[in-house]
Amino acid sequence: MTHYKIIIIGAGMSGLSTGLAWQKVYGAHNDDVLIVENNATVGGCVTSFARKGYIFDTTQIIPDVANVLAFFDVNIPLLKFENYYARLFLTNPATKITKIIPVPSSVNDFQDFLTQRYPEDKEKIEKFFSYCLAMYAELNYLKTEPKWFHIPGILINCPKIIANSGKTYRQFLKKFRFKNPEVEQVLDIFSSFSGLSGDRCAALLTACAMVTTLKGSYRPAKGFIQFPIALKDKFLENGGTLMTRAEAVKILTERGKVSGIELADGSRFTADYVVSTADTKVTFSKLIGEKEFKKAGYVYYQKIKKVHMSPSGFAIQLGLDDDINLEKLGFNCGYNVLTSSAKAHERMFNEWEAGKTLMSFDCFHLAVICPSLMTGGKQTLIIHVVPVPANYWIKLKEEDNEKYVKEKNSFADFYINLVEMYMVPDLRKHIQFIDVSTPATYKRYIGSPTGSQYDMLPVPSNFGKNRLKTRTPIKGLFIPKFSHGIWPALQSGLQVVDMISGGKIMQGNSSL
Repeated sequence: MTHYKIIIIGAGMSGLSTGLAWQKVYGAHNDDVLIVENNATVGGCVTSFARKGYIFDTTQIIPDVANVLAFFDVNIPLLKFENYYARLFLTNPATKITKIIPVPSSVNDFQDFLTQRYPEDKEKIEKFFSYCLAMYAELNYLKTEPKWFHIPGILINCPKIIANSGKTYRQFLKKFRFKNPEVEQVLDIFSSFSGLSGDRCAALLTACAMVTTLKGSYRPAKGFIQFPIALKDKFLENGGTLMTRAEAVKILTERGKVSGIELADGSRFTADYVVSTADTKVTFSKLIGEKEFKKAGYVYYQKIKKVHMSPSGFAIQLGLDDDINLEKLGFNCGYNVLTSSAKAHERMFNEWEAGKTLMSFDCFHLAVICPSLMTGGKQTLIIHVVPVPANYWIKLKEEDNEKYVKEKNSFADFYINLVEMYMVPDLRKHIQFIDVSTPATYKRYIGSPTGSQYDMLPVPSNFGKNRLKTRTPIKGLFIPKFSHGIWPALQSGLQVVDMISGGKIMQGNSSL
């Protein structure tokens, strides 16, 4: 039975980052790290796929990760969003009037834009940005596993983080008391990128994500598959072992300590450490089992049992002809969010909690992206809709595939109508190809029973000091779930190896 120092389940961003960080600390070419991946390709949720000559990306934006790539000695050509990072389409369904509000691609430019557009809130807007930048700077004083002697320093150096750790982003925005309600609605665009409404998303996540994305947002020059492939190539170059089409079905333990893994084909590998980047609930209920967690640590067991997973969604991928000029329509930015009201996204979540999908021409919230304007190739447009109840679509596909196909196409048709109505006139005339991803697609591809693209729900009770601890009570087992997104996923891998090595990467800090 082959023995490795560390085995990593999953070759997504967290898994690849963990493997590269291990090699950086313990030396390359030691042949002591194994990554197993269920799919044929690496990347997890960060990938690209081809259909009928069109290339579609599953991810849209990377914040500035230059320091992480430099640490790994990986070079990936990235294209920066220059003029506009995003645009918000504020729509009145009754009048069909839409305001298009751009989000410039820098903190200073965005602040200047807002103060010019809303002069009555100038001082409050300046205070908001000053506060967010200061709160972001406080991250440098956080520890991944704070000891008792770290607490005084954190209390002194992180007052803003502590004050807002239990708040939602909407609650955070309310404290600035903007006179014009539209200011709050524009700033709330950043919660959409976390797949939540501002009434639910953790304030720390959203505010700090805003700062990182406005400091610099990028796309790989040749599509998002380029990013994980570059990490994989460096990992293999360093002597790591990667197995694809290798499904981990069990994490082996012995007397409360991890001992290795078992694959679907029956093969077993032993290890001193196991890092599972699989869906959190899958690790809990399938790979380890509830009894094992309960026996190892009851408090952790209760925490992981109560963890809420993020919602699933739809991605409607459109291949377009060359006769439509999307650049002229302003789609050469990172995101375009179309919403009918300040409360539209929250209303969709209320329906989602009841197991329903809100589809109404009077209430809607969605994102539209055009990656081909930056990466080249045949023109594409992608429509993202979150949240969507997963159980209905997963069950429908399993029980009646013909009805499933019919209903998912009807769902796509509804949102194409909205985009054509408010964003891209005559869109239908230019559609050459449609591919629709549903919660059933995400269940199959990322192995999440709930089709949860963002893993754990990034609400205050699941985030920051309340998040599930990376180090589990089973000795040698780690579940790195810093947050979702490429930057947090890369940081989670660094955190794991930093913990194991006693701080040899970040000296116990939460980020590089």
